[in-house]
Amino acid sequence: MKNYLSSLLFLLLLSGWLPGGTPQAHATQFVGGDLTYVSLGNDQYRVTLHYYQDCSGVLPAPFTLTCRNGSCGSAATLTAPLVQQGPIEAGNPFCAAISATPCQGPTGLPSYQLFTYAATVTLPAGQWQLSTLYSARPAMTNTVAGDLYVEATLDNRNSSTGAAVSNNSPQFAAQEAPVQYVCWRQPTTLTLPATEADGDSLAYALAAPLQACNTPVTYSSFAVAPVLAPVSSTSGPCFFNYAGTGSGYYGPTSPIWLGVDTVGFCPTRTGITRVLRFNAQAHTITFTPGVYNAPTGNTSNNRYQLAMLITEYRRINGVRRVVGTVRREITVLVTDCSGNSVPNPPVASNGINLQDTTRIQVRSCSYTRVELNFTDPDNLRTPSANQRLTVTLPPNFDTDPTLFGATDVGTFRLTGNGSTNPKAVMLFQPSPTAEGRTIRFNLKLEDDACPVKGVRNRVFDIRIFRGNYAVIMPFSPPPLCQGASMTLQGQILRADSVRNFTTNTSQLQPYTYQWSTNAGGNGLPAVTNTRDIAVNPTVTTRYILRVTPTLGYTIGCGDTTSVVVRVRPGVATPVITRNGQTLTSSYATGNQWYLNGQPIPGATGQSITITASGSYTVQTVVTGASGSCTSPMSAALTVLSAVRPLPGSSLRVVPNPTPDGRLQVTLTGYAQPVSLTVLDALGRKVAESMVAAPNPQGSTQEVNLSHCEAGFYLLQVRTASSLEIRRIVRQ
Repeated sequence: MKNYLSSLLFLLLLSGWLPGGTPQAHATQFVGGDLTYVSLGNDQYRVTLHYYQDCSGVLPAPFTLTCRNGSCGSAATLTAPLVQQGPIEAGNPFCAAISATPCQGPTGLPSYQLFTYAATVTLPAGQWQLSTLYSARPAMTNTVAGDLYVEATLDNRNSSTGAAVSNNSPQFAAQEAPVQYVCWRQPTTLTLPATEADGDSLAYALAAPLQACNTPVTYSSFAVAPVLAPVSSTSGPCFFNYAGTGSGYYGPTSPIWLGVDTVGFCPTRTGITRVLRFNAQAHTITFTPGVYNAPTGNTSNNRYQLAMLITEYRRINGVRRVVGTVRREITVLVTDCSGNSVPNPPVASNGINLQDTTRIQVRSCSYTRVELNFTDPDNLRTPSANQRLTVTLPPNFDTDPTLFGATDVGTFRLTGNGSTNPKAVMLFQPSPTAEGRTIRFNLKLEDDACPVKGVRNRVFDIRIFRGNYAVIMPFSPPPLCQGASMTLQGQILRADSVRNFTTNTSQLQPYTYQWSTNAGGNGLPAVTNTRDIAVNPTVTTRYILRVTPTLGYTIGCGDTTSVVVRVRPGVATPVITRNGQTLTSSYATGNQWYLNGQPIPGATGQSITITASGSYTVQTVVTGASGSCTSPMSAALTVLSAVRPLPGSSLRVVPNPTPDGRLQVTLTGYAQPVSLTVLDALGRKVAESMVAAPNPQGSTQEVNLSHCEAGFYLLQVRTASSLEIRRIVRQ
């Protein structure tokens, strides 16, 4: 018995029918409205009233526009009759099979009709309250009966001169119905977009409908009592704990009872009141209705009144001021959709799909393709419901320059509308003039279920960012030593294609490249218009790359980037000193000794002992805070052997200096094989030849240094038992 009672309490709680009172029966009629205005110039304004009611209501009495300059207590400054404009418009929330006439719906599910009225008034500079009053606001689930008071405000003063400033109020989108059926236990998003012609900033807020000037409607009292009760559990004792709502639950930010979510695990599970999510940036209200009561007769069950307040700000004489407000009322009717599921949220490729919004980021000067897929869960199951889906866009979608009427942004193509799976493709290729722009539009997706069509509202938020992405690799080049070089690579980190909208094809985007340096920089190669270059600066230099596309959107789409290549301070050339048989470097550490141009293994200390004749050099690696650099090679120090020239021999080298590098070496008195070796100033071997069988009476051997640069060279004449050296000058 305990478990049965606990389960009953739990179900009652989730249904919203714990103590707090049940809704009372009232007339079925519902009403609502909004006031907007546009400036006609010379302080004249065209004020428009949109009024709606259910189709069972009698035609409304004439409306009067009251204009009051001042507070609510001020007398009316002027009044004007509001004259009906055009025919009465009927809503369309039901499937075609049910709606035999525009204002006919199934039993218990009323349709609605929309009336439009207008008046022209002259409003000099002042703080204006524009309103109309209708004494027939019926009770709904969340509000008690009262008057219908529809209001807008206008502050057209110029605070510095007293002169009037013109203003146009925000205008509500025609595609967004003021009466919306929503499905019980299914996610719902209401979109409330508005356009603003003056470039003013708008702030959205949930508000209470009004029944008089500065007097909100009276909300119905509703409360769910706290609960602490056992619930069934297979894992042992378990309790459900819910703190309740308190009295007076209904209000501007909680206009609908959504039910309770259960969180946590046994032994204690906690109830949390579901909340309505208001997105002020996207101008949406998202919720999942948790309560539905089957209507019996003419009742206000399942009907809720909401309101949205839009405040308009403008900077006048450097001061941010409120220049106007408008308030729109929305009636929400919760219904049991009889097994029909609302369409799925549209899925966008290359986008971020949030609860109520799809955000898409596109880059200027680049081609972006975004695909939209519209589906319905009832069509995806087996067997498929084969419901036809209809996508509705804003009526000025292709002509409004703030939407896709802007030719410098892209295109929108919808296919298969009215089929079971419509698709859309957005092709973006924004020019630089579109950078920083946000394109926001609302899309409605509805199925053809009966009697109530399932509806999914969605906001698309498309933001255009700067898309110039030229970079130089490496991003952070390491410092260079004097005389070193580095390769810099230009890269484009964006799509490599552009869209030709005339031929509906994509093409590769070619680019031109141009390198330069900052003032005082150096190290550029002779050719500077290639993508990659090798640089060898002698001073720290900033290298600048300008990349320009040559196809598609080219004006303003070029990009400039740069990178700094730092050059470490030069390392001084080491100096060798000799003391007897010891050679010493001027650097204490980092040395590497060479003999005849070849490194001496293990000879890395500051000093070495002479072990053989030849040309000794040293090179030093100096390490500092910014890294290591290698010095130039030292001047050669030549060590001659103790062996003397061959007795009775002579050596003649002509011409010396040699202007063309060609020498004649004449050997006299040599009978053994003779090797001739020429070393440069660094001890490197630059020429070598052998006289295998010299004639003691005299042999001549040519030495060719024509390939060598001008400078000093050493000629070594060596036999098995002698060494003789001559200094040669190459001019």
